[in-house]
Amino acid sequence: MLGGNTVMHQSFIKILLSIFLYTALIVGVISANEEKNYIESATYKIDKKQTFIEIKFSRDTKYQYNQLQNPDRLYFDLEVSSIDTKLNALVRALNEKTGLLTKAVIAKNKPNIVRIVFQLSPDINTRVNGNNRVIKILTSRNEIPDLIDNFYQAESTQTKNKIWEKDQYVIAIDAGHGGKDPGAVGRKGTTEKSINLSIAKKLKKYIDKEPNMKAVLTRDKDVYVKLRDRIKKIRKHQPTIFISIHADGAKNRKASGSSVFILPRKDEVASSRYAKNVADKENEMDLLFDPDIDNRDKDTQKTIIDLSQNVTRYLSEQLGTSVLKRIGKVNNLHKKKVEKANFAVLKSIDVCSILVETAFLSNSEEEKQLRTAAYQDKLALAILKGIKEFLKNTPPEQLGVRISRN
Repeated sequence: MLGGNTVMHQSFIKILLSIFLYTALIVGVISANEEKNYIESATYKIDKKQTFIEIKFSRDTKYQYNQLQNPDRLYFDLEVSSIDTKLNALVRALNEKTGLLTKAVIAKNKPNIVRIVFQLSPDINTRVNGNNRVIKILTSRNEIPDLIDNFYQAESTQTKNKIWEKDQYVIAIDAGHGGKDPGAVGRKGTTEKSINLSIAKKLKKYIDKEPNMKAVLTRDKDVYVKLRDRIKKIRKHQPTIFISIHADGAKNRKASGSSVFILPRKDEVASSRYAKNVADKENEMDLLFDPDIDNRDKDTQKTIIDLSQNVTRYLSEQLGTSVLKRIGKVNNLHKKKVEKANFAVLKSIDVCSILVETAFLSNSEEEKQLRTAAYQDKLALAILKGIKEFLKNTPPEQLGVRISRN
């Protein structure tokens, strides 16, 4: 009996060993797969002006990065022991494209370090953000906002609080002046308020025909609307873009052309004497007809958010550049670059915002053009094309909109 028990005991031990070894083998395979598949996604977007790369990890992953010169390059050291296939695919794809990254290389630098090197074009701006779950890299020929915590889902008030998320783009159109405030007046008696309203209505009509877009007006008839009331109406519709339409006037009757304005940063002054004069003139009108503008009620005060926060200003400048380019095909440009000045109406809402001076009513030739429906149509369509070009190059999430780009 004792011998029989010994044999049974040895058999039992063999079974346990077999189970242990089999389990260890399975665990080993799973661990290896986890090590090789630590990348959830590795995506990129490339155009002439910028390149954006986003690498998402499927688990917490430590890494370090640094930027070097001669040649300009950016490298990342990932604390992993193998190269994920998705990283290889990203590197291959980047090397097949022409952009601000001239070359990408990946290799094991040490037993437990994988290094990715991105060689950069000279004289470009670079920004890196992320955490143990994601790396975001932006290279651009343009200025990059200093505070761009998440370039593709900018955590501005809209997206951070989730109160602005919409399934379509909402464009708020402000027809400047109105009612008792005529704005500029041309030599033939043409009032700016009537031109602004006519162009605003046409722009709304064209926007409403576009998929995933709708427009709202701050006024749809010849009435004066106080700044605070315009703000409340805009806020209620939760827009993704705000455009204020105006027509300029000047003592120099030879002055001509169109202009587009945005807000400057806190540390910036108006971009030109012209920009400052235009802003002073528009703000003076607001103060003249709305003397309590600086004594806003608490609800309105909450909407007066400093638009010069970098992400919003950056977007506004991109929108302004697109619109200015399109308007330049319809009319001469008074200023060939987006101008910056402190317009009260632009300070009043925390969204991507521009002010368009369509032409000079004080110029007899431009007044004549502005009076015609055909010319107003051209200006409205030019603004729409600028908006569409901007939206095409801007991730919807950055504007607080949930829209598939497929």
